Amino acid sequence: MNASILIRGGHVIDPENGVDAARDILIEAGRIAAIEKPGQIPSERAAKTIDAKGFTVAPGLLDIHVHLREPGGEAQETIQTGCNAAAAGGFTSVWCMPNTTPTNDSPMVTRFMLDRAAEADVGVHVHPISAITKGLCGRDLVDFSAMIDAGAVGFTDDGRPVENANVMRTAMMHARDLGAVIFDHCEELSITGAGAMHEGPTSLRQGIPGIPRMSETLIVMRDGLLALETGCRFHVQHVSNRESVEAIRWLKSRGAPVTAEASPHHVLLTDQRVGEGDTHAKMKPPLCEEEDRLALIAAIEDGTIDCIATDHAPHTASAKAGLFTTAPFGIIGMESAFASLYTGFVAQGPWTLALLIEKMSAAPARVMTGAAGEGKGALGVGDAADFVIIETGIEWRFEERHLGSISRNCPWLGDAFSGRVAATFVGGRCIFRHTDTALTC
Repeated sequence: MNASILIRGGHVIDPENGVDAARDILIEAGRIAAIEKPGQIPSERAAKTIDAKGFTVAPGLLDIHVHLREPGGEAQETIQTGCNAAAAGGFTSVWCMPNTTPTNDSPMVTRFMLDRAAEADVGVHVHPISAITKGLCGRDLVDFSAMIDAGAVGFTDDGRPVENANVMRTAMMHARDLGAVIFDHCEELSITGAGAMHEGPTSLRQGIPGIPRMSETLIVMRDGLLALETGCRFHVQHVSNRESVEAIRWLKSRGAPVTAEASPHHVLLTDQRVGEGDTHAKMKPPLCEEEDRLALIAAIEDGTIDCIATDHAPHTASAKAGLFTTAPFGIIGMESAFASLYTGFVAQGPWTLALLIEKMSAAPARVMTGAAGEGKGALGVGDAADFVIIETGIEWRFEERHLGSISRNCPWLGDAFSGRVAATFVGGRCIFRHTDTALTC
C-alpha cells in the first residue's frame, strides 16, 4: 500500500469540481482522501508532507492522441520511452494510435501493448485504441467486441482515413452499440495527392506541393453527418483550419455527437514556420495560415473544439533529415505541450491557467466518457491521485535533456518557456520530477 502523503500549501485548480484556490490534499492508498482549506488536515495523518507553496496542483493531464510506435517502430519510440515522454509533460494517461507494425487490429496486439506498458512500470496509464479496419486498409472491419474485450478503448484508422463512406457508416453503428468513440483522421486522399504542406501563398513561394484545406473539411462533414445519422460518438482529430471549425460548429448545432481536438502546433505555429524546408514543421494535417490559427484558438475558447491533444509522432533523425517533400509527417509533443501552451496563451496571452488545465485534463476525460475517461481529469475525494504540480513564473530553456522520447523531431527545442511541469504523480507515486525544480517530492 502506498504511504499517505499530504500536499500542503499548493494552489489547486480542478476545473471539473470548480476548485481554484489554496487547498491541502491528503492522499491515502493512491487516492484522494481529503481536500481542505490550508491547515485543516493534521500533518500526523500523513507519513510524508510535500510543501507545494508557490506551486499549482492540478489533475493529471490526459493525451488522447499519441503514437507510441511499438510494436514495430522501436527505433522511433517504445512504449517505455513514450511513457517517459508523457510523464515529463505531465500526462498521467495516454491513448495510443493503432498504426503500428503489426497494426493494432487484433486482441493479441492490444494485449501486447498493455503488457508492455505494465512491464515498463513508468506509471503512466496506456490505453490502446483499435484500428477500425484490418491493416488500416479501409475495407474489412475489425471484430469490435473482441477488441473492446481485449482492452481497446476506441477505434480509429489514424494515419489514414476510412475512404469508403459505407465502411465508416457500418463502423459507427458497431461502435455506437458498444458505447465506444470513433476517432477520425479526416482526409480526402484524392485531394491531398502528393501534397506536403498547406496549399497557399507559402507553398507556392517555396515550390512545395500543397494540400488543399478541403481535404480535411470534406471528411469532417461527411463523417459528422454519419455520426448525426447513427448516433455514434465521433471525435475529430487534429483540426487544422477554419472551414473544419465551421463544419464542426454546424454539426454540433444540429445535435451531432461530435467532439474535436486541436494540437499545440496548430494553435502556436503557421505554415510560415516551414521556412526553407524545416521538416520539424511538416505534419498532417499541415500547418495552415494565421486566420486558421486564430479560428482554432477561438474555437477552443468557445468550446467548438473540446480539448487539446498532442498527436505525438516520433520519427528518427535520419528520416527527418531528408528533403521536405519526402520526409515523414509528424513531430513529438508531449514533453513540450504544457510549457509551450502556457507560454503562448497564459503567460503572454488571454487564457487563464484554469482554462488551459481544463482543456488538457477534464475536457479530454469527457471525450472519453463511457470508456477509459471515467474517473480521470479531476481531483475529487475518492479519485485516483493522478496529478501534476506546476511551476509558473519560471524562465527556462527547453533542451534535448528534457526529452523522454527516443526521437528529437520537435520544433520547440531551444525555445525559452515561462512555466513547466515540476512533478507528475500517478496513484500518489511521483513518476517524474523536473531536474531543475526546487520542489522536493
